[in-house]
Amino acid sequence: MEGEEGKKTQLFVGFRKANGQIGYISESLSIPEFFEMVRPSDNHGRVLVDFSPVIEALHALHKEAGDEAVISKYKSMYSYWHDSISYSDLQIRLPKCENLSVAANELLAILEDRVTKHSRAYRGRRIGDSNDNLKVILALEKDVNIVIDTLLCFIHSKASLEISSFKKDVVLGGYCTQLLSVLEDLLTKVIDYSTYNDNFKLESDSLLFHLAITNNDDVESYSRLLPNFGIKKDLRLDVLHRGESYEFTDGHNDRYMEVVTRYRVPDGNELKIAKVLRNLCYKVRSMSGLIHTLKHEVVRWDPSENSIDELKDLIRLPPSTVNT
Repeated sequence: MEGEEGKKTQLFVGFRKANGQIGYISESLSIPEFFEMVRPSDNHGRVLVDFSPVIEALHALHKEAGDEAVISKYKSMYSYWHDSISYSDLQIRLPKCENLSVAANELLAILEDRVTKHSRAYRGRRIGDSNDNLKVILALEKDVNIVIDTLLCFIHSKASLEISSFKKDVVLGGYCTQLLSVLEDLLTKVIDYSTYNDNFKLESDSLLFHLAITNNDDVESYSRLLPNFGIKKDLRLDVLHRGESYEFTDGHNDRYMEVVTRYRVPDGNELKIAKVLRNLCYKVRSMSGLIHTLKHEVVRWDPSENSIDELKDLIRLPPSTVNT
């Protein structure tokens, strides 16, 4: 990673902006998008930098956040990974990585089932309680964060052993595809974007109309995740055009047109649910982008200490976060 160039695309709390930044974990961290960890090499070609500082930073954030049984397995899986990277001898590392692979696959299977159950538990704003729906999505968020952390450990292990093995990978990419499908389906429901019978339409009471009036810059970060949303348009005009017009004359005989319109105001829980799902979608897309790059491009593994140190500086990783 080359100085400021390495900081071009980063993950922060918030939303995807025009410069390529997307929402992530904490304002105290500045983590590169996962696919941006594949960098140009001084010797030509591209390399995947040793991103162990990213795994350590995210583990520090998530090691106590979630279901107790899941966190227990997550800590065990992380310990296998952390132990494996401490050995340089391939004969010693190989069985350590095999243990990691078994633990990661077991954890991913559990999380896949949990994510499916969360998605089915979400009842929608018309028939479900707002507080209950928020609890479901916040629980989903914790599990998806663990999925991403687990995939990072898995990818790091495979890449450090034999990065060319990604050419035949279908498993890791499949996890991302399935997970993104669930998240995007939930998001369309929360936003009230109809996909019934392949007739794609933003419902008139969608929360996006509220965002268009109150925070229009935020709208595109949602709309780009909607299938077949079509050309970019200003939803504020839609709100205006649905209103009723009245003509009146003031005391100076100047004529005016007054437009009275309306849009639904979502509650705070609904807006928070939409924001969580949006950010999760971008995280998984970023992960999918990394796996796609490793599968379809020629990439070498770069274990250099220089890259690790630059990554630590970039994400401002405190020494305490490496503890298990």
